[in-house]
Amino acid sequence: MSNRPIQQERLFALLYVDMYVELSDDALMNQQKSSSGANSQNKSEEPGKPGPPRDYTTVLPMFDLEEAIKLVVAIRDKALETAALPMVAKGCGYAASTSTPFYRRLLAARLFKLLMPPQAELTTVALDYLKPDRDDAKQSALTKAIMGIPAYAGLIQKNVGRKLNPELVGNSFQKSFNLTTAGASICARAFISSLRFAGFISLDGTVFIPLGGANAVNGEAKVPTEPPKPKVEEEEDDEETQSQTLYLDSKRKRKITIKAPLAVTKEELERIRAWLGFQLIVEEESPSAPNPMAQ
Repeated sequence: MSNRPIQQERLFALLYVDMYVELSDDALMNQQKSSSGANSQNKSEEPGKPGPPRDYTTVLPMFDLEEAIKLVVAIRDKALETAALPMVAKGCGYAASTSTPFYRRLLAARLFKLLMPPQAELTTVALDYLKPDRDDAKQSALTKAIMGIPAYAGLIQKNVGRKLNPELVGNSFQKSFNLTTAGASICARAFISSLRFAGFISLDGTVFIPLGGANAVNGEAKVPTEPPKPKVEEEEDDEETQSQTLYLDSKRKRKITIKAPLAVTKEELERIRAWLGFQLIVEEESPSAPNPMAQ
């Protein structure tokens, strides 16, 4: 019996193994390249990672808190919490779940801790805002929504007592999250608008932390932080000044207190009288009115 068929079979087997190994190596290399590309893309979206600037982000809201709440209200009113996202989008008036206006609003609502993935289920923060069961629940929910975003919380802590500059906020987002100028500007406007809606900006335009404070993320209540009062420069008393008080009624409740030099000129006295006449509202006294200083 010839050994040639056996030798041919062995040769074919060796060739098959070599081909299989070669094909497996090529497939593995392609898989590694694909995985490497995906990882590099994900890393480029992380704060501080290198890569080309993007005009979008998934770590900062690109719509403000008010718009996110409007979407949440629509989802609740139309009972879409457990529906698939395409149905949620159409139910809220959007063409598809992949449309930019819907997707960015949905992402903002999730970042503000108002909706839970993978569908659009309302969170306890959203329910506290929509159906508060105590006096401070609504404001506490707004505070948690804002302070639950790390980038927001960090900027707020740095700017307590200061007025926000939209350009500086945009520059910070652009550097920290590798965004284009346009993308960072959108995020900055959403940030400032959200703070204003949630009550983080006082009447004088400075930033302060309302109910919930820094512990809002952990769900702990905290006494509201009052806006910082503007500093008033006060001159120290010396030998050249005096403080005098004039009581306007017998009960000594209405009074005028002045702090002035020990001596003034006639011209300065006239200026003081004119200044008082401008600062005080003078009411005409009726003839029958009693004397407030009478005993």
